[in-house]
Amino acid sequence: MKKNVLALSIAAMIGGLGFANIASADVVRGTGAPGAGGVYVTDRTLLTATDTVDLAVTQGGTGHSLVVPYFNAQNGNMTVLHVVNTDTVHGKLAKVRFRSAANSDDILDFQVFLSPGDTWTAAVTAAASGVAQLTTADGTCTLPALAKNVPQSFVTDRLSDKVGDIANQTREGYVEIFNMANIDASKIYGATNNANSTLYTAIKHVNGVAPCTSAALDATLVNLAAQADARALGLDTPTTGLMGDWYIINVAQSTTFAGAATALTAVTTAGGATAGRGNFVHFPQNATAAPTPETFSSDPLFRVNFTRNNVNAPVTTAAIRAANYDLPDLSTPYTLNAAAAAVVDTRVQAYNLTKALAVTSITNQYANDPTITAKTDWVFSMPTRRYSVAANYAATTTTADNYRLYTTLDTGGGAYATWFAPENTALQGGLICVNSTGQSFWDREETSRTAGAVFSPGSVSQTRFCGETSVLSFADTGNSVLAASVARQNVAAGAASGPFTNGWSVIGTGNAFNTTLGGTYSAPGTTNSVVLASVAYASQAGLPILGSSFIKLTNPQAAAGTVGTYGITWPHRFTK
Repeated sequence: MKKNVLALSIAAMIGGLGFANIASADVVRGTGAPGAGGVYVTDRTLLTATDTVDLAVTQGGTGHSLVVPYFNAQNGNMTVLHVVNTDTVHGKLAKVRFRSAANSDDILDFQVFLSPGDTWTAAVTAAASGVAQLTTADGTCTLPALAKNVPQSFVTDRLSDKVGDIANQTREGYVEIFNMANIDASKIYGATNNANSTLYTAIKHVNGVAPCTSAALDATLVNLAAQADARALGLDTPTTGLMGDWYIINVAQSTTFAGAATALTAVTTAGGATAGRGNFVHFPQNATAAPTPETFSSDPLFRVNFTRNNVNAPVTTAAIRAANYDLPDLSTPYTLNAAAAAVVDTRVQAYNLTKALAVTSITNQYANDPTITAKTDWVFSMPTRRYSVAANYAATTTTADNYRLYTTLDTGGGAYATWFAPENTALQGGLICVNSTGQSFWDREETSRTAGAVFSPGSVSQTRFCGETSVLSFADTGNSVLAASVARQNVAAGAASGPFTNGWSVIGTGNAFNTTLGGTYSAPGTTNSVVLASVAYASQAGLPILGSSFIKLTNPQAAAGTVGTYGITWPHRFTK
């Protein structure tokens, strides 16, 4: 593990490069039957059968994947992450990816090997250079290795000054965490088939310390195209059990905000709640060109098939040549097609997950009482927007037709679907924006206002979600609660133009529009083409939004030497 792929240059992969025809498959459907307790007892040639067909937001808080809706390292803030493997039988081989708040660009990714019952922790802070960095004091194994208490700088190669200051873009965003594969605890390995795999032995803590044997971890730096190849290393199809938490702390300001990661579960029936096993979705953490990405990602920057630009012209050359470390992502096929019992298309996966997160309204409270110096920021995070629309920085300017690229999603029944299209997106300083459908404010005494609330800059009386993870600051144009500056707008202050001092608000996100699909697209996995008629398609309802209200206040009567600054975090309430 001498080469740190976290710092490998990605910029060289941007531009007019085609994809090599690499015969490889890292999304593998398990077909074997489990032994007692879901663990193999004799067979190491087949992965435990994939039995999931849909994705759901988990009510219980644990899942196959996690989304931390927001991290912040601005103005002295530090964000701390906790990822817990609540499964006390299986280990988890998890992918962790940090994405920028601007347009969801990858700014750091690596793999974490969680042993049964293990917890991994790390903190995001700003370095002296202004670029965010990740530091951990945890002994859990990672690939590449994250040395204890040695900061790992975020990578800026995929960012662009078309969006603003590059270092600033690393200091806000969100986090994706996926269980790519289980690490098998069965003793069916070794010369006599009665020992744990070398990988399990390397990641299992002994007297509180994980050996993290380099040779065992590096053995995963290969494409595992067959079930037997994965089983030989001690890997299996992924089960649920990941749990995550986060908090943003500012020591100088004595303020803390906290919340739970949103858990996503692969379930065994459409719209159901029973967790099962997903597809094996491990990809090696290296810079080798990835397999044909149409098979593995819905990201418009990686694709050609069913991808179009802002004037509805089909894309013929991928904007970015994907590497293995770009995968998996939230659109990588994790479940089966219910009808065909085959690995699901990436566009179906993106559709299913976006539909699970889509909401038609957002409601929360705000407080701006000057007597307690109250301030409020609302965070809106759209972790699946990237799989429908992305910013192509290789375009000549932000106004070029190919700056915004779109993937046309599939409902799984052969019908096209879209939440984001040229008709409902716009640009603001290089950020991709989408409008709400209006908002209403109430004070705490039943008085309401539906007009006159001006959002600045400008005079648009409508919330605009600019950026992948945006912040709305109430009555504070300065360093507000979170000091957000990557993707932020402000509610103008003043009784005549702004909201009430304290109260609640609801923002509509119905997202109703018509889009015209047209052009010729290659069918996924084939050289055939499909002509989409130039006819109108109705948008899908809602927008895929997560987030919270962050309220900061000060007690003016706090005694000398007593901390009088407090932070409140209230998750948004939604309608579907």
